[in-house]
Amino acid sequence: MTGGQALVQALDAWGVKVVFGIPGIHTLAIYDAFYEHPRLRHITARHEQGAGFMADGYARASGQVGVVLTTTGPAAVNALTPLGEAYADSSPVLLICSGPSEDTPGAEHGVLHEMLDQFATLKSVVGRGQRVLAAEDISQAVAAAFKTIGQGRPRPYVLEVPMDVLDAEVEVAACPVEVVTPMGPNQADLERAAALIGAAQRPLIIAGRGTQDAAVEVQQLAERLQAPVGLTVNGVGTVPADHALCLGDAGSSHLPPYRRQLGPNIGPWVERADLVLALGTRLGDRTVGAWDTAPSHLIHLDIDAAVIGRRYAPEVELVGDARQGVQALLELLEQGVGQSDWDMGTLGGSDEGRGGESPFPEMIGVVRQVLERDAVVVNDMTMISYQARRHFPVYSPRSFLSPHYYGTLGFSVPAAIGAKVACPDKQVVAFVGDGGFMFTMQELATAAQQRLSLPIVLCNDNCYTAIQRVHERRFGDRAVGVELNNPDFVQLAQSFGINGIRVTSCGTLKEALDAALQAELPTLIEVYLPEFEV
Repeated sequence: MTGGQALVQALDAWGVKVVFGIPGIHTLAIYDAFYEHPRLRHITARHEQGAGFMADGYARASGQVGVVLTTTGPAAVNALTPLGEAYADSSPVLLICSGPSEDTPGAEHGVLHEMLDQFATLKSVVGRGQRVLAAEDISQAVAAAFKTIGQGRPRPYVLEVPMDVLDAEVEVAACPVEVVTPMGPNQADLERAAALIGAAQRPLIIAGRGTQDAAVEVQQLAERLQAPVGLTVNGVGTVPADHALCLGDAGSSHLPPYRRQLGPNIGPWVERADLVLALGTRLGDRTVGAWDTAPSHLIHLDIDAAVIGRRYAPEVELVGDARQGVQALLELLEQGVGQSDWDMGTLGGSDEGRGGESPFPEMIGVVRQVLERDAVVVNDMTMISYQARRHFPVYSPRSFLSPHYYGTLGFSVPAAIGAKVACPDKQVVAFVGDGGFMFTMQELATAAQQRLSLPIVLCNDNCYTAIQRVHERRFGDRAVGVELNNPDFVQLAQSFGINGIRVTSCGTLKEALDAALQAELPTLIEVYLPEFEV
């Protein structure tokens, strides 16, 4: 078979169902292999950046590896922003791209799409990958990619296959597929951790992205210990927002009003706790920024040993998969554990009475009322998304996707496409601002072509508002470059063959969202903020 056929065969063997990409001259051997394949589905994006975000959204919503396919040079480099986003937020994305032939390893040969060192450029962003030099090695290279992604921290990986390797015809032996099981923490460390937990009077849990597939176990641990749970932005949904033990945002944003017994953020909870259990989180700056003091005692569980102790030195380091680690702790802890010294009567609450900056909390409340509990909400770097992190109650894991650490604009619409492809039976909604939408708005064509029922809530105030506000706080009324001259978004949506509607009140937003969730195609709902009435 050709190298392209070997690649497609290997992806199929590893359970890949969907590939996002754009065909190119250098990858036609792969696309020829797609032609009559009975299982692999290819979704054509309109820009490689969009394809990468789709793969990321697919990965975050499903927990499976999201695969993006590009051709050489500018196409591969176009995918760098999504790779950077996936790296920063620990998302398992596999980029497969064609590359220059071995007889033209560097630039200045005058070949199509040449660049100085494509593979080194891509690897500099993701940190790991492989350049395949022979078609016979393709299946083993794909296996290595999936094993690497599956055994450690779920970050992106680059597989570059030269165009001559893709075209080569060789005898190819299939590489056996292995079940990749993440390792759990060391037993002796678990026993030390259990002893500390058993002696704690006021334990506090901080849960991050690594707990998204350990939601049942983390909730059981919290209930066993009667420990409040703070959630990082990437960890929301691990414990439902309306659970009596859920504090909400563990980071620098404000806690919901009904969780502010000790103050506007989680810092005082950390200060009062006599033991903090950090589960599946790096304890990065965007989480601990509001903490006034370090934890007095810390148990840190994470699959990535490099992040443990980076911020605070723990009493016990637990290196391993969060689900296995929490399961093991539950088995070690005695049933009598759980008489915590927290005043649990003041902790409980509901997700009502959000309050906040008008009109976003009210708008977010309308969206929450309309959506089902397990609906997937995909955010961008925009004001409504910032407010959603604070005010949108999340009830299930893998249902609140956000470009949190890398902070790229243009994430939400293509990522929502990927999430909807991954979860066709779930409601999926994208939150985006006018500035971020313009980065990847061409992917409306992809959503329409795939006939996805996808509401896109676009908040338009003709401005990079978040930047303007920060600028004004620092320099006064001197903002430059933040005003936007936007198109008519309703007409733009209609030009893509989908419904577009402008709303100016919470009532009309609810009606539009109800209708959009029933539609067979995407719907662009423009919330025109200058005229919006709560």
